[in-house]
Amino acid sequence: MQRKAKAKTIMIQGSASHVGKSALATALCRIFAQDGYRVAPFKSWNMALNSYVTCDGGEIGRAQGEQAEAAGIEATVDMNPILVKPKGQGQAQIIVRGRPHGDVSYAARSQEDYIRFSLQVIARSLDTLRDEYDIIVLEGAGSPAEINLADQDVANMKAAKLAEAPVLLVNDIDRGGALAAAVGTMLLLPQEDQQRIAGFIFNKFRGDKAVLEPGLKVVEERTGRPVLGVVPHIQTNLAEEDGVALERSAYCGESQGKLQICVVRLPHISNFTDFDALAAEEDVELIYVDEPEKLSGADAVILPGTKNSMRDLQFLRQHGLDSAILAACEQKIPVVGICGGYQMLGEKLWDPHGGESGSGAAEATGLGLLAVTTRFYPEKKVVRAEGESRLSFALGEKVSGYEIHMGQSEREPGCSAAFTLSGEGGNDGAVSACGRIWGTYLHGVFDRPGFRRAWLNRLRQSRGWQELGTEALDHRESSFDKLAAEVRRALDMDAIYQLLELPGKKKEDLS
Repeated sequence: MQRKAKAKTIMIQGSASHVGKSALATALCRIFAQDGYRVAPFKSWNMALNSYVTCDGGEIGRAQGEQAEAAGIEATVDMNPILVKPKGQGQAQIIVRGRPHGDVSYAARSQEDYIRFSLQVIARSLDTLRDEYDIIVLEGAGSPAEINLADQDVANMKAAKLAEAPVLLVNDIDRGGALAAAVGTMLLLPQEDQQRIAGFIFNKFRGDKAVLEPGLKVVEERTGRPVLGVVPHIQTNLAEEDGVALERSAYCGESQGKLQICVVRLPHISNFTDFDALAAEEDVELIYVDEPEKLSGADAVILPGTKNSMRDLQFLRQHGLDSAILAACEQKIPVVGICGGYQMLGEKLWDPHGGESGSGAAEATGLGLLAVTTRFYPEKKVVRAEGESRLSFALGEKVSGYEIHMGQSEREPGCSAAFTLSGEGGNDGAVSACGRIWGTYLHGVFDRPGFRRAWLNRLRQSRGWQELGTEALDHRESSFDKLAAEVRRALDMDAIYQLLELPGKKKEDLS
C-alpha cells in the first residue's frame, strides 16, 4: 500500500504585528476547504492571552482554534504546539501541546536548550499534521526581520524551514509605510530566508488600486518577488488575538442611542474575545477603560479574565477603579465578572503556593460584591462546558463556552450559583441577592444569542427602551464565508496553488 504524501505547506508571515496574518490564514483555510482539500492551521509558537480549548481539554491560541473552524475541522493541540502566556514581572507560562509545562523568564527563552526543545516539539506536531491533511497553512508571529531576536525566533523562518513552506509576506497598507516595510524586511533577512519569500500581499487597502500600482511595481523590481494581491479593508467578526485591538478605548456617552458596556482593561487581561459577540450587537458600544472617570455613565461594567488576579486586583485599587466599581453598584449598575474578574468580585483570594503572587503564600481582599472565596492551586482546569442559566433575567437559557483557571471558588452559604453545567460540571459562578452582580468561570458565556440578548434586554429595560429580538444567524460562519470571498477575489489564487503544486480544485482519487 502506497504511503500518503505529506501535506503541502504555505506560510503567512508579516512585516509587523497586527498586519492581518491571522485573518488571511483563516481565509486561506476556508478557501482551501471550499476547494475540496483537507486543510489545517499551524502556528508553531504563539504569545497570546486569548485561548481556545480543544475537545480533549488542551489549550491553544484562539486564532488557531478559529482557523480550524474555518477549515471545517476540530482543533487539536498540534495546531499550536507552544503557547506562551505572559504573567508579568518578566515571567510567562509555557503551554506545550495544550498542557502547562512550567513558568520561564523571558531571558530563559533565548537559551539554546529552550530553543532546541521548542524546535523538537514544533517538528513533532508539524509531522503529525502533515501526515493527516492535504494542506497546512502556517502563520508566523510578529516579523521575521526582528534581527535582534532572530536566533530565538521559532515562529517564523525556522518554522518555515521545518515545513518546507514558501512564505507570503503580509504588509498593512492602512497604517502607512507598507511598501518600505516589504522591501526593508527582505533586505534584513539572511539570504537563505530571503529565498523562502515567494511573494507579497498588501492588506487593509482603502482607495483606488491604480494609484498604488506604481509602488507595487517598484517592490517587485527591488525584490524580484511578485505582489500576489491587494486585499481591501474587510470588516469581520473574527476574534482579535493581539492586544493592540484594545486601544479603542473611549468615554461613555460618545455613541448615542446605544448601551454603554465598559470592560475594565486590566494589565494582564486575557480572553477578551469573550466580548466580541457583545461588540457585534448593533445596540452596544463596547468600551475598554482603565481610568475610573471613564466608568461614569456606563450601563454595565465587566471585569474580564486575567492571567494574574492578585496583581490586577492591586491595580484596581492603585488606580481608584475599585471605588468606581463599588460606586456603580450603589447606582444599581450591573457588574459582571468573568473568570479572574469573578474571583476579584469575591470576598477573599488565597494563594498558598505563590503561583499568582510569585512571592510565596499571599492573601488579598476582594471587592466583596459576591459571597465567594477563591483558593489557587498548582493545577490548571481546562475544559469545555455547557449548561443553562439560573439568573432571573435569563432563567433556563442555554450557555456554553470553556473554563481555563487555576483558582477554585467556593460560595458561602446562602449564595446562589449563576449557572448549572451539564455532566460533572456542577454549579458555576455566583449571583448577588439583588441579581445585578454575577460572576462565572465560563469564557464565551455571551456567545449564545438567547442569553446575550436576555442580558442586553435587561439593560434596555433600565433605560426604558423597548426590548429587541434575538438574531438567529450564525455570524461566525457568515464571517468566514465573507472573508474567504473577499480574499479569493483579491489574491492570485492560481499563483498560490502553483506554489503548493496543486490544482485549484481537488481532483478525486480515481485509483
